[in-house]
Amino acid sequence: MGNEKDPPIGQIFLGNPVNLKKAGYTEGSGNVDYIPEFECTGGSTNPADKQCPYQLRTPDAMGLGLTGWDGRLLHINMPSYRDPLCPRTLLKLFTKAKRPFDIRVRVLQQNIPEEDDPCLDKYCEMMADLRKETGGGDTSKGGPAGDECPHKDQVFIHHINAKEAAGPTYARGLIGQDIREAYEKKEISPQDFCMSTDSHMDFEPHW
Repeated sequence: MGNEKDPPIGQIFLGNPVNLKKAGYTEGSGNVDYIPEFECTGGSTNPADKQCPYQLRTPDAMGLGLTGWDGRLLHINMPSYRDPLCPRTLLKLFTKAKRPFDIRVRVLQQNIPEEDDPCLDKYCEMMADLRKETGGGDTSKGGPAGDECPHKDQVFIHHINAKEAAGPTYARGLIGQDIREAYEKKEISPQDFCMSTDSHMDFEPHW
């Protein structure tokens, strides 16, 4: 992988070598050095094949800068299974973000309506309380006067009854379908960023 000019910047785990050996694989397992340059060739020795996936090319930038946020949104996928921390995660996500108005969140909410608080409604209650405590300002990223639930229109809730849930892979698959539909409606650009996270997370300030 790579050459002497491209030292590894860390390691990646390619699977348990014991389990892979049982499955008939004898190479490419365990911890291996990660050399980004290797991704630019895919292992090919032909210089014409070089294309670094982490380096954006001008023809593919759709008129935007090759780096930076300008013109781009961040779409966050968040499956939630009866998680009481889902509203708090939304609160921390927006109030600690450096660019909160550039964020779109899709929550796959798997709740029992008679027993669980709706994630977005509870978030709005928490945000209203926060704005009363702080008078708005930087803590809740402002918003027009009287707007007690900033960023509410940036959150999409896909609700299914928790009794119909079928595990995290199924939940993320449903969010994937939502992403696809949003892309077809041109609500998502190929130049936007995407992130998947859990519904019980906190965030660093100015993330």
